[in-house]
Amino acid sequence: MWRWIGMIVCWIGLLGSGINAQTDAKPMIFPVAIAPGPQTWLFGQAYGNTTGAFNFGTAWYSAGQGLHFGIDVGMPCGTPLVATADGAIWQVDNLAYGAGPHNLLIRHEDLGLVSLYGHLQPPIVMSVGQRVAQGALIGYSGDPDITCFSRPHLHYEVRSLDAFTTYNPVDYIDIPWHSLTIVGSYSYPLFQGDMDNARRWMTLEDQPPVRFGGTRLNAYNAVYPPPNALRPPPNPTLLATPAPLPENPTGTLTALGDALCCWQFWFDPIDPDRFYVIDGEIGTRAQVYAWSVAQAQVIGVHEPAPPTLKSADHTYQIALEGDQAVIRGPEAIYTVNTAGSIPSLSADHTQLLWITNSFSIPGGNRPPSSVWISALDGSNARAIADGRGIGARWLDATRLLISESDELRQTTLTVYETVDGSSFTLGTWAWMRAVDVGPGGERLLFYTTYQPDSGLMTIETQPGSQAQPIAWFGGWRWRDANSVYYIPQDISTPLHRLHLYDFLTGEDRVLIDSDEIEFTVMNGDWDVSSDGTRLLFQNGRTFQLSLLTLSGD
Repeated sequence: MWRWIGMIVCWIGLLGSGINAQTDAKPMIFPVAIAPGPQTWLFGQAYGNTTGAFNFGTAWYSAGQGLHFGIDVGMPCGTPLVATADGAIWQVDNLAYGAGPHNLLIRHEDLGLVSLYGHLQPPIVMSVGQRVAQGALIGYSGDPDITCFSRPHLHYEVRSLDAFTTYNPVDYIDIPWHSLTIVGSYSYPLFQGDMDNARRWMTLEDQPPVRFGGTRLNAYNAVYPPPNALRPPPNPTLLATPAPLPENPTGTLTALGDALCCWQFWFDPIDPDRFYVIDGEIGTRAQVYAWSVAQAQVIGVHEPAPPTLKSADHTYQIALEGDQAVIRGPEAIYTVNTAGSIPSLSADHTQLLWITNSFSIPGGNRPPSSVWISALDGSNARAIADGRGIGARWLDATRLLISESDELRQTTLTVYETVDGSSFTLGTWAWMRAVDVGPGGERLLFYTTYQPDSGLMTIETQPGSQAQPIAWFGGWRWRDANSVYYIPQDISTPLHRLHLYDFLTGEDRVLIDSDEIEFTVMNGDWDVSSDGTRLLFQNGRTFQLSLLTLSGD
């Protein structure tokens, strides 16, 4: 059934949507003709120096110099796929080129390129030598694990004619890439920072060709973010109570630093006038620099890079020494046996949370994991939950949000109270992604995928709460406990616009339109100051770190 629905939608999309309208700038179109969204498809993993390639490169990408040598596009099995350019079918189901269990390669002689479609659903009806026109239906997406619920996605590559080198599809496919990545990636940030070359390979556009059989390119000595196996549970989101925005705020866009500076950045959790960036010269260890918003300049070195792991308010530092977690506070140092896992602190710094044996390879057998809590000094340590595909994070000073996903991609969310051990279930959702805790822990925002009713949902973290659908879809950041800034996902334009959405009233305000200020958030990465008046991001219009300030009438 998916196939016939897909064919109809595909041809409607080709004829009427203009999703893949080609310009003279780049010669190829996107391999999916229908519009993106939670019900259809979303951008998954970028090409090149991705965090996924760094974490799983040995298992999956060792032949391709450790980098991700294509793009991944998440979608349900049976989604129709189209030829990205005119060409002829060159290979069908030749697994010497990878991306099984089924693949298809098209030779584009005029462009000097080959395109590869991987993880396809059988049967592939194309035959070797058959001519295809740009936009023609060539097959249907599948799942590398042949389940259609494990990891259904398209793996797409652009290769040289001899197929020994892969190139960045961003250089050839005409689509507003940063509008795709505003939401939907498998992980954020998109790219892995090399602390000895902090500016290299950190954008969609700045990625190297990959030569199959070449030496590994991402064997870094020091990285940020930390490897998956060394990441603690997320910090609690601190309660924020910024002043209300004026009725008609004015936006001011300020460029900071030189071009290509500072691809990793974040606001101070308490001081809205301060933010931090990672930057450094080639071949020297990067530093974490503190910037003043008021002075619009660097005010000093904050610490060496990579940055230390910290509590939500940055008053405690957390490190791992063997199997011992070392927590350095303002007045004392605590050493806790966490079996080699890194903990996070509750909002009031009185308790620790850690998860044992939590690292696994997607699509593989998930190991049994345990959720542990203890007092700050390690006393009263106890396991409170066990299972496969289990995770946990702090909601506030005493409550945890525990998630458990089964093999069929059903995720159950449970709120656990550490004071008395009580708990209640919020609900179970299929294909849940991007669970995000609001300031203070009283509200969640997440989205579901690949179903007719998929989309954004919010739910309060109280017994009996019901999830409520949200009408818009895009990338968001919390402003306060009951509102978010968001950027709609709109691939008709590379320019972005900024909205404010209030969960209590349902009010949706356009704050900054592209007619007023032209800006593009690169890599889907942006941050909001603690007072809710400033947004920090790399601007795709200028390739500069930029600050968008919202002020009164």
